[in-house]
Amino acid sequence: MTDNRTGSKAAKVCGAFIFTVLLALLLTIQFDFYYDLNDDTMIKDILSGAYTGRPSGFCIQMLYPLGWCIALLYKAIPAVSWYGLFLCLCQFGVFFLIAVRLLSLMRRAWTQLAALIVETALAFGLFLRQFVVIQYSVTAGICMAGAVFLFLTAPGTDKPSVFFRRNLLPLMLVVLSFMIRIEVCFMLMPFLLLAGMAKWCGERRFFTLVNFRKYLMLIVAAVLCMAAAYSLDLLAYSGSEWSSFRNFFDARTKLYDFYGLPKYEEHRSFYESIGLSKESYALLENYNFALDESIDTWRLEAIVAYQEQLAKQGIGLNNTFGFISKKSLKEALWQYKNQLQSNHSLVSMTVIVLYLLYILMRVAPARGKARVNAVLWLVFLLMVRSVLWLYLYMVDRLPDRVTVPLLMMELVALLGFWIGEGNTIMSSTIKIQASASKAAKILVSLLCITGAAVVLLGSLRAVQAEYERRAAADARWNAMMDYCRKNGNNYYVIDVYSATSYQNASYSEKIFTETDNTYKNFDYCGGWAAKSPLARQKLARHHFRDVQSALGSTAYFVTAPGKDLHWLVQYYKKRNISVTPMCVDQIQTASSEPAFDVYQLIRD
Repeated sequence: MTDNRTGSKAAKVCGAFIFTVLLALLLTIQFDFYYDLNDDTMIKDILSGAYTGRPSGFCIQMLYPLGWCIALLYKAIPAVSWYGLFLCLCQFGVFFLIAVRLLSLMRRAWTQLAALIVETALAFGLFLRQFVVIQYSVTAGICMAGAVFLFLTAPGTDKPSVFFRRNLLPLMLVVLSFMIRIEVCFMLMPFLLLAGMAKWCGERRFFTLVNFRKYLMLIVAAVLCMAAAYSLDLLAYSGSEWSSFRNFFDARTKLYDFYGLPKYEEHRSFYESIGLSKESYALLENYNFALDESIDTWRLEAIVAYQEQLAKQGIGLNNTFGFISKKSLKEALWQYKNQLQSNHSLVSMTVIVLYLLYILMRVAPARGKARVNAVLWLVFLLMVRSVLWLYLYMVDRLPDRVTVPLLMMELVALLGFWIGEGNTIMSSTIKIQASASKAAKILVSLLCITGAAVVLLGSLRAVQAEYERRAAADARWNAMMDYCRKNGNNYYVIDVYSATSYQNASYSEKIFTETDNTYKNFDYCGGWAAKSPLARQKLARHHFRDVQSALGSTAYFVTAPGKDLHWLVQYYKKRNISVTPMCVDQIQTASSEPAFDVYQLIRD
């Protein structure tokens, strides 16, 4: 009996692995995998050594222990795209683990096949773009979503050691998500806590020593692992240079991502009081703040504090019970209501359908206490998602890399609640399987296959359209990198907004095709790595003290064609330096289309 069960489990694992690998290969044949944004390419450049010339674990965004491991792989074999490979393995690994769990829950071949088809339709039909155009924040969200699903569907047991062993994979995924992107992990943590409460309340008796040992042991292990990773990160960045930069980084994030800049003319007296000129303010506006060394942590924190003071006086930002946000709670509620009424995206519609199916197939058939529990957990789930969406609307922070993980988690949590074996509010899927007629099986299978085909086809077309836009952007970005590579003795500083996108397609790089981890002799004039010790190492490599002196001597400034550089002239004029930007070259694509202009600042 044991051998049969072990053999059956091994067969299911092998089947899920082969299925996942085949899907990955199909996507590899159809698409080239991309980094989504220049944020991702910057992390890759730091880890691979393309940024400073030497692989470094100080990639700023991810925790140092993880960055150190990936940088170590780059040191061993520089030609491999380790960072991109790691993100892909995380995402397809979660898909594989969910497939294994689904196969273990289903008892019959036709339901196992249907489950794999539904998983494929949901994962690649709704989120195909996220699997081939990869963003590290989304990867962190996928790890959290996988952890919640595996935890909710884990078989129940009264033995703490067995319970811990069965939930070791969810624990590892949570810690991995934490190391990839702390903010995303914390944003999705309420779903994990809700899943934990649902499982605990689903036990036959709540207040027992065994249950306390089971759940507290898992919680303590997760907290200790995350604390250890975070402590190592703090230790790595404890040097004076990195510590100072982290403060600057936090102030910059708070200002740009959550508060915004007050208008200069309307608040001139404040800006003058902190010694920030209109010319320096222009650098904050166009994100080229690396040019000005006087834009430091103290001034950014002063602007943040000023915004908070104004909010408390009812000016500018909103102050809701001490919480400073761009929009009021009333405005956020109105937007949230409009979103529920008018959002007809495929993902949102699928989430709504799953809510309806949950009500029809789990709430409606239940009786007595089981129905009350089913309704309660549904209400709690709606409350969690509503609070998180309201928060995002209040801070006006709704990029895809934030909202997509939130939708993924909601969808996966619904599925986990629906088919969770160890929860009393869940009916057994096995009973449905046993009572299904042959005609019903055929009908369900056909519906699954048809639905998956329709969804995947639509998703393939959407991603293909984006690939065409990225090809146009790629032609320009690759031309710029080739130009800098050919002029390896020079140093180039790129205008930030000129380096973000072309016709709504982000400048980025392919992950596995034309991999090049050689040193890049250019840097952005701003961004989240600006003024970091790594950025200063990069300048020092070319014998420059800072960006201002670099452009004032032999470095070149790269912008989009025809961009007005009046702000740059005025900045130097404020410092009693008269310069004239002279376009010394133009970077063109293979089809001779202008991509970037190259300027040299000539002193008058």
